Amino acid sequence: MAMMPGATNRLLSNQARQGRMKSYQGVCLHTMVGSLAGTDGMFQKDGTVGTESHFGVGEHGEIYQWVDTAYTADANYLGSAHVISIETADYGGSFGRWNTSGDNVPYWNAAQIVSIVKIIAWACKTHDIPIRMMSNSRDVGIGYHAMGVPGNELPNKYKGTRYQWSKYAGKVCPGKKRISQVPEIVKLAQGSPTTPAKPKEGIFGMSKYSGGRIYRAVQHLVKNKWRSLYVGKGAMSILTCDGSPYLAQVYLTVTGLKPDETIQVRFITASYKSGTTTKNNGYYAKQEQHGSAGGTYISHTQIGKTGKGKNGRSNRLRVQVWTDSKTAKITSIQTKFMKG
Repeated sequence: MAMMPGATNRLLSNQARQGRMKSYQGVCLHTMVGSLAGTDGMFQKDGTVGTESHFGVGEHGEIYQWVDTAYTADANYLGSAHVISIETADYGGSFGRWNTSGDNVPYWNAAQIVSIVKIIAWACKTHDIPIRMMSNSRDVGIGYHAMGVPGNELPNKYKGTRYQWSKYAGKVCPGKKRISQVPEIVKLAQGSPTTPAKPKEGIFGMSKYSGGRIYRAVQHLVKNKWRSLYVGKGAMSILTCDGSPYLAQVYLTVTGLKPDETIQVRFITASYKSGTTTKNNGYYAKQEQHGSAGGTYISHTQIGKTGKGKNGRSNRLRVQVWTDSKTAKITSIQTKFMKG
């Protein structure tokens, strides 16, 4: 058997009738157009006679496993014997009620992202799947349903092959907003440079990004020293920590960094109180990147959870950079975050 530790066992009846997986090409992300409870009820009623997925992720990050990954689940149509499938909740609760056109599917919230990352990391390690972004349904790695849909991303010449993941033309699952999140989810699942923290289940509830403005100001760096960056005029803090989990992202434009030079980026937590010295009290994993001609562009993502400050101090999330270059400088920075 191939059962994910920590997942709730909701195995459907008659698993063996599905047949065994023929290969493990990748992991495919889906959206339910419904809730975890509703989808579970439908799957349990139909068993393996209907269409089902290997895993389900709820609004609060709950993980259900419906099918042992040694066996096929039908969510990827002709590719089902080669792909592990993950359904994700998107309706009701904090998601609200929305016109269920595919383009209206809300973003995955941070609880879901953490759980999706956990499933991907486990599935890829267990079944020797590379943790990388698929470019199409013929590739290996991590993908999404629309890649294999006729009339969407599947070229007509692959209809009727294992690369056709739906019999319904034009399907947009899991929706544009969620598709835009997949590359960062893959980075998190890779474990380096961004390793997810292990927050308690069921305490996330956000689905919208905050921040996002680009701050264009030259920030000079000092060789071989870490420097905290300004993220806005006179502001270094991305968010104030209050014990809630968060997902933070930073995008940097760097000039003057030569191809044989490097820059490192990391998030930190800093203890702040006006009129006193700020103290750095926690560091996340760093990301390193080499320079490139014409400018270097860096994206870095972090999931974390930090408690409130004490004695009148507050804990702030900030970003730092280090370089071995004498000429590198930051010319723009953009940060955004989701916070519970």
